[in-house]
Amino acid sequence: MPYCYAPRTNLDVSPTGDITPCCKFRVEYYSEKFNISTNTLDDYKNSKMLAEVKQDFNNNSWPKGCERCRIEEENNIPSKRQLDWDRWKDNYTNYADKDGFITSSVAFGNVCNLKCITCNPNSSSRWYQEYKDIYGIATKPLRYFNETLPNKLAEIMPNLIHMDIPGGEPFLSGINEQQELLTYYCETGKSSNITLHYTTNGVVFPGDVWWDLWKNFKEIDLQISIDGINKRYEYIRYPAEWGVLYENTQQYLIKEQLLDNIRLSVSHTVSAYNIFYLDEFFTWCKQIGLPKPWLGGVHTPVFMRPTVWNTKATQFICKHLAASEYNEVKEWTSLLKHVNDDEHFDMFCTRLKQHDNYRKLNFANIFEEIGCYIDGV
Repeated sequence: MPYCYAPRTNLDVSPTGDITPCCKFRVEYYSEKFNISTNTLDDYKNSKMLAEVKQDFNNNSWPKGCERCRIEEENNIPSKRQLDWDRWKDNYTNYADKDGFITSSVAFGNVCNLKCITCNPNSSSRWYQEYKDIYGIATKPLRYFNETLPNKLAEIMPNLIHMDIPGGEPFLSGINEQQELLTYYCETGKSSNITLHYTTNGVVFPGDVWWDLWKNFKEIDLQISIDGINKRYEYIRYPAEWGVLYENTQQYLIKEQLLDNIRLSVSHTVSAYNIFYLDEFFTWCKQIGLPKPWLGGVHTPVFMRPTVWNTKATQFICKHLAASEYNEVKEWTSLLKHVNDDEHFDMFCTRLKQHDNYRKLNFANIFEEIGCYIDGV
């Protein structure tokens, strides 16, 4: 059983303020939960839940909350645990508990300008009204952080070497608090040893104040989250415009050429909507000059998982992916063949139609190759 260092070395604060070992962790399996609006960071650090997760790994067993990595590894898909080890193994090898949290992921709220179909009100404020209208659930706007948060984070992460800043949209959400924390690391001289990783939807291009701060850091990894191209992108990343995303991507590519510490990456959320089109997306990234995308599968809601399609559709998708020139694409056939969630396929069709009607879209017209399988055809 492989070991994961995240419970010891990493602090994750979600867009709703939940504190966990990493962004993949399933907190619902534990009775003890922590949120930055009601708990201190020390409460979490000294918790029974965190101690239990650490002990499970020490006993060579998967913690309940780590099933997402377990499932991926069982199906030969690189997990976050494996990717983290590849990147931080030197730091892990020399790590001591007195070092505290050396890596982190902190979402400074959930303010966002998009309501991606695989997202929800917890991660995007833009979702509130549609979620209420379709699901009958009203979600209150979130603001879990305050003016003391930057100081609290700095105190618990004195030896920080890396921080992920996801969203919402990071260039809209909690930007004053973000910039205050970055300024602290700049003024203390620690920024030169810190790498930053942003996950942005690419629709908001960062202004000069960001670039002025970033020049003091070791590396800035700007990860553009793109789940398709052209009309399929606009469908999944509603109500984004492909032309805006494309132009901003070109500007990012220019910045990468001009600035030594800027690195671009791409994330691609694999869902029932776009699993068929992985090869198409890899080819587009290659043509435009972007690196191969990182692929992460949807886990919740279950009816949006890439494994939710019925048998006939799954066979069709597997045959298409197996013909790809990219090994990273072919690997997903293993998951499709060994994991079956088609008992939720009817729900996928139902929810798809509800959101299509609400947004005045038509999945079958935009995703022609697999749209014919809706309703089990």
